[in-house]
Amino acid sequence: MEPITLRLSTDLLEELDAESDEAGFSTRSEYIRHLLFHRPNINQMATAEDTSATTDSAQVDEIEQTVDELADYHDELTQRVSDLEEEVEQFHLNDDQPTGTSPSVSSTSDSPSDHHPLTTEQPSAEELESLTKFKQWLDENGPQSDDARTVLLDAAQILDDQGPLKASELREQLYECNPDTYGSAGALWASTVERLYDDLPGFERPEYGTYTFDREAAMESLPDPTD
Repeated sequence: MEPITLRLSTDLLEELDAESDEAGFSTRSEYIRHLLFHRPNINQMATAEDTSATTDSAQVDEIEQTVDELADYHDELTQRVSDLEEEVEQFHLNDDQPTGTSPSVSSTSDSPSDHHPLTTEQPSAEELESLTKFKQWLDENGPQSDDARTVLLDAAQILDDQGPLKASELREQLYECNPDTYGSAGALWASTVERLYDDLPGFERPEYGTYTFDREAAMESLPDPTD
């Protein structure tokens, strides 16, 4: 072996001595020869560390992309659930069962012509007479609640204008006319038409879930309002 001369700072020499002692070498020269002899392995380890760092960075980027994709998918599923909930709610509103919907309002009136829901046409003389007679009957024989009597008068007017209606259709129109009287459209319906239609002159249910108002039958059974 050929000797070589290295000029190193005192601090570096002290570090080499400490490292050689820790590694179990008897002299500083043996430690330096060991480092020089194994320099290919040291370079390979450094390259592997760089490659590992690059791989880790790529994996982190891939994980972040996956997280973003999952977040987008979660948002999409949440929107789909909201849409389905709205469809289910609308289905129940249109169903024939007295399910609760929005609040309902009613107002009392002295004459049927002053409270004619969902129509811009004035009632004919015959319609006005039958509705006036029906209102008088309600005042004398109907429920004690002014709100309930108003809802029943609205029901007679709606059915007289539009003919037979499904329960859900009539219930929704009554709710539109009386949005604040009862806690819900279902409560309005259950407290008025559904409960009392059997006792109301002119009200009929030709088939399950369908209601109508027979004006002629009502005229025959109702008293003359002038009496």
